[in-house]
Order: sequence, then C-alpha cells, then structure tokens
Amino acid sequence: MKLPLTIQNLLQRYHVTKQALAFIIIGSLSTVISYSTFLISLHVFHLHYLLANTLGFCLSIGVNYQCNKRFTFKAAGNHFKGYLSLYLISLALSTLLLRVFVEYCGIIPEIANILTIVLITAFNFIGAKFVVFKK
Repeated sequence: MKLPLTIQNLLQRYHVTKQALAFIIIGSLSTVISYSTFLISLHVFHLHYLLANTLGFCLSIGVNYQCNKRFTFKAAGNHFKGYLSLYLISLALSTLLLRVFVEYCGIIPEIANILTIVLITAFNFIGAKFVVFKK
C-alpha cells in the first residue's frame, strides 16, 4: 500500500529530521566559533563588521565541514571543493544580508549578524544535503 505524500513522509524518506538536528547542533558549535570571532574582531580589534563577519566565517568552516561530513551526512570521500563553493555562496549572501540589515534597516551589527545566521542556515542545510553530500 502506497502512503500519501505528506511532509512527514517526505522528511522520513530523506532522513531529514535526524540530519537537520545534527546539522543544527554542529552548526551551533560552528556559530559559537564564528560569532565569537566576529565579536572579538569587531570590539577588540575594531575591524569593520563585514570584515569581522568574513573572518569568523573562515575560522568556522573547517570545523563545520569535518563534523557535517562525518556525523551529519556520514559521507565518504572528499567533498571539500563542493562544500567550500556552497559556503562561499553562503558567505556572499550573508554579507549582503548583513549589509542590508545594518545600513538599510538600521539594525546594530551584533543583532544583524544573528539574524543573518538564522536565515542562511536553511540555505546551507539544503545545499549540503542535496548538492554537496548527495548520495
């Protein structure tokens, strides 16, 4: 008997629930690294907020890749080029969003960065699951 196509069936078919949870946990660790670097760069070294964002991003991507490859998607082989490409697009989008939030919406960089991280997370998960680590 064929089950009707529902969101729950779709999620179960692609194992999205467990992977999404692992992605969020690993992403949280990566976010702590990225956001801490952002804050330190912004307030201690007085870097421009866009440069601080880029630096935080660069420091967190290695941890993020290794953990997602091993624990979230359990992928064999080297997917770093694809992962880096996805995250460079993500960096460009997050930089654009951050600039819009700060310069056009008047949101302080510390809050704008958090909003940007939340919005970019879904994009990263979809790209990682269906493009970089697809089976």
